[in-house]
Amino acid sequence: MAKVFFITGKPGCGKSTLIMELVKKLKRVCGILTPEIRKGKRRIGFWIIDLKSGEKRILASTEIKHGPRVSKYKVSLQNIEEIVEKFYQGFKNSKYVIIDEIGKMELYSNDFKNMLKTVFSSNKIVIATLHRNLVNKYGKFGKVFHLKKENFEDVKKEIIKEICKASNL
Repeated sequence: MAKVFFITGKPGCGKSTLIMELVKKLKRVCGILTPEIRKGKRRIGFWIIDLKSGEKRILASTEIKHGPRVSKYKVSLQNIEEIVEKFYQGFKNSKYVIIDEIGKMELYSNDFKNMLKTVFSSNKIVIATLHRNLVNKYGKFGKVFHLKKENFEDVKKEIIKEICKASNL
């Protein structure tokens, strides 16, 4: 069974920043990242990137015409599925799995949901950001850290300590 650590909190508290700091410290990592797409100062969508290969597609955008709607964005299920397929190529030989994020957009994809089942039932160490509205549904699969700007360094230290313990370091 995977050892899972979830990071949750309000938008802008540093969840993705913390994930990226952890990625830099870990070896044998695979995963999925979903950074913002910006046009000038405006956010127009989100990328979905396979961490191992660097392949990226548009996850959701104000410029996509078809697909499920989340807020002002339309979600590309095909692009999620293509990146999930890439994810599996690096999964077997990885020790750590990073998922940024488990959120409403990603969960429109059955492939993404099945990937989560595979990851949670694996022997990997998983670090994932979790949308705060999904803590009740997914929190049971691991330990949940509630991040705020004020406790960023404390949570970071605690997660690193937990990762080291889970890795037998």
